[in-house]
Amino acid sequence: MNTGKYTKLEIFAKALQPGGSVLLISGDGECQKLPGGKAYYKWIKALVDQNTEYEILPGECEISLCYLSGCENILEEGVCYLEQDGKGRFIKREETDWYNSPIREAYHFTPWKNWINDPNGLCWFQGYYHMFYQFNPHGQKWSHMYWGHAASRDLTHWVHLPVVLEPQEEILNHPKELAGGAFSGSAVVQKDAVLFYLTRSMGRCVDGEETVQQQWVMKSSDMLHFTEEKLLIGERPRGASFDFRDPKVIQTEGKWYMVLGSALEGKAAILLYESRDLEHWDYTGPLLVEEEEGIRCVECPDFIELDGKYLAIGALMHHQDSFGRYQMSRYYVGNFENGVFTEENRGWFDFSSNCYAMQSFEHEGRRISIGWISDFYGEHLEMENGVCGSMTIPREMHIRDTRLYLTPVKEIETLKSGLLYQGQGEEICLKDITPNTYKAELEFDKDIPFSICLSEHDGSRMLLINDENGLRLKTHGVKSEHITFPADVDRVTKLEIFMDRRTTEIYVNDGEAAGTKLFYDTSDHGCFILHTDTPEWIKRAEVFGMRSIWER
Repeated sequence: MNTGKYTKLEIFAKALQPGGSVLLISGDGECQKLPGGKAYYKWIKALVDQNTEYEILPGECEISLCYLSGCENILEEGVCYLEQDGKGRFIKREETDWYNSPIREAYHFTPWKNWINDPNGLCWFQGYYHMFYQFNPHGQKWSHMYWGHAASRDLTHWVHLPVVLEPQEEILNHPKELAGGAFSGSAVVQKDAVLFYLTRSMGRCVDGEETVQQQWVMKSSDMLHFTEEKLLIGERPRGASFDFRDPKVIQTEGKWYMVLGSALEGKAAILLYESRDLEHWDYTGPLLVEEEEGIRCVECPDFIELDGKYLAIGALMHHQDSFGRYQMSRYYVGNFENGVFTEENRGWFDFSSNCYAMQSFEHEGRRISIGWISDFYGEHLEMENGVCGSMTIPREMHIRDTRLYLTPVKEIETLKSGLLYQGQGEEICLKDITPNTYKAELEFDKDIPFSICLSEHDGSRMLLINDENGLRLKTHGVKSEHITFPADVDRVTKLEIFMDRRTTEIYVNDGEAAGTKLFYDTSDHGCFILHTDTPEWIKRAEVFGMRSIWER
């Protein structure tokens, strides 16, 4: 491979036997011997010359991820990933081709490969949106946690940037006995730098009282280089569980506040800390406590001021509702005064329960959230070079009459391509939408009964149904078929439906409800089939193709 404009090679390698090393050989025969990790993957960073041919020989090493970095304009260009070809040679792979696959989304963000979960450190800084995320570079399952990183000019098209954080040295040395790593956190943008607050977690492979979760801070002035982490909160407060993580920091009422997810005296809770200098933090008590039973803890809490109200959001670990939905996320709307939150209303952040650990940030008057599209029902199909997990379309947030409204950011409209259907007053039957990436827009004169088939593959189906029992998603022939996913709305007047291969996002009545659902279809042949006995009340219907965000 030729390094082109890049000056650094980053490899994650594990020795398969003692002394296992990666050999990096330049075109003139110069050889660098790069030892792999003895117990786990070692993050190797080697300097390379620009516009130079190199050969990478794994030797007795297993390489999970490999890319070129260090170019002058990396926030625009991103890293360059290298993958082995049929002859074992590492070659450059273009994002356009790599992502053109039915096993991954085309316009929802996913990493290059393997596992992704919670979005972290969302912010806008010096002309770019930044998204960090929980990442396992080595496989398609949750494991010891790294921070991945991506940047965007428009919230829609992203470039991959170098990995930022890795698990603690103790975990890397004892990966079978210990678990944890760089857990979730948030960003605070200052004039010329960004502070990142995050949790470091370490304990036995099964969580328990020996698990230690602490809050740390680091800083960056260019989003490429980061200071060493500094410990801020080393011990959890009395009564809090060992689940003590995911700091989100905001400024309001002239103070800085940090919320953390935990459980307090056995009940899921969001804990509140305050500070005047962003460094010294005092625990003030719980922001809120969930009285509902069966919730292990709150994860990835958010707390913001929005449209004259205060909004708290918590991902509810191990929660299951009466419909069978697992690990839903709840929002709470109310007032906040003198450090006390008073709840006025609550609801579900996403009615289809494949959206979890959402985080929000503010830029130019918009409050925007991104959530992790999770696979809590074990439906993921593991395939070579696949990815488990993705991120929702960024959503603009508003509060109206103490209810949370979520709408896709306007930038997503730029991805519309050809018009696949346009009409009114009739049923719709689109049976072969290829690739399976589209957006449907519907408006109704009345709240009519209907059934929309959004996916159909090898006898399995996903339906969006509206009748006397309300609007809901229902699957058949897959692991989630025993669960109903109802939207908490009284009537349906408008729908925006995004289909992106295995992922659908549904927005009801200009954001009154939003739902995210996975449905694996490896054929890449989609459908949109609407049946109703009263088609005359369909005021407007349009279906558009959607372009990939990786097209260059």
